[in-house]
Amino acid sequence: MSLGLAVFLLALVVLVALAGASFFRHTVAALFVLLALPLGLLLQAALGLGYSVFVIGLLATAVAVIHTIADTLRLLRAANRPRQRPAPARSRSDRSRIAA
Repeated sequence: MSLGLAVFLLALVVLVALAGASFFRHTVAALFVLLALPLGLLLQAALGLGYSVFVIGLLATAVAVIHTIADTLRLLRAANRPRQRPAPARSRSDRSRIAA
């Protein structure tokens, strides 16, 4: 198999995984699952079952840590953001005076 064909097939798998993941509510999680299946098969063929399970578990742990850090930073930004105060409601006497 030539390098060009391998790159083309890899790009095709990634595009199909992106298209499939767009139908799910949690797009990033679906994308990782859809990409982990062919990656797992390739790793199993190249390294064996034990190493492939270890590598996929290591990748899943790294993604979970990055996701947790991103969520924590998002929550910190939301907590530090100043809240907008609603405009004071006009009383009934103000409305009647304006209408008159």
